[in-house]
Amino acid sequence: MDDQQASAFEIVDDAGRVRARLGLSPDGTLSLDLADDQGLVRAALSVHPGGSSSLRLADEHGTSRVAIGSWLDGSASVDLYDSQRNQRVSLGEGPGRPAGVSVWDAAGHLRAALAQGPAPDRESSVEFWDRDGHYRAGLGTWPDGGTGVELLDPDRTLRTRLGQRGGIDGEPATLELYGADGRFKAAMGEYPDGAGRLNLWEADGTSQSGPVA
Repeated sequence: MDDQQASAFEIVDDAGRVRARLGLSPDGTLSLDLADDQGLVRAALSVHPGGSSSLRLADEHGTSRVAIGSWLDGSASVDLYDSQRNQRVSLGEGPGRPAGVSVWDAAGHLRAALAQGPAPDRESSVEFWDRDGHYRAGLGTWPDGGTGVELLDPDRTLRTRLGQRGGIDGEPATLELYGADGRFKAAMGEYPDGAGRLNLWEADGTSQSGPVA
């Protein structure tokens, strides 16, 4: 190594505090660290072994709050953390994962997602979970071509669906109600022949139907 080369460079302020450092860590990560006037690293731009790269931003206590990265698995994301280091928001995309936004609560439970893909499990949807981690509601277009709103109870049983099912040309648009056992209780819709029908199911599973005026 000649006098024009070094494994690390540092910039210090008038008080001798290191405010910026560019260098290689023992594992081969190349980083540019920027510190505040208290010596806390507030921003770090890194290129990691294998090719991933990231930018991390910290608050006034040195707690990492933002991470922007292109990762080894082929994904890219922007991740936000609260002051307790809990991940709260992620915007990202990558192989085998949805492209979109996910939101967690302070307890670490996924609470909401706006996502597209991955096929064949998801088309495009907005989805919500309760504080216990149970999936409760979704609005979207589905891989079978259907579209609709779905509401589930705390036992994850589908209770209400408003939309049009896919897979069959001319499938009616319906409002469907289900019991706690998951069985049909009522359905109302407009059918391909232009008629509107209301169907009600008895406890024994028999159906009563009639036109909707």
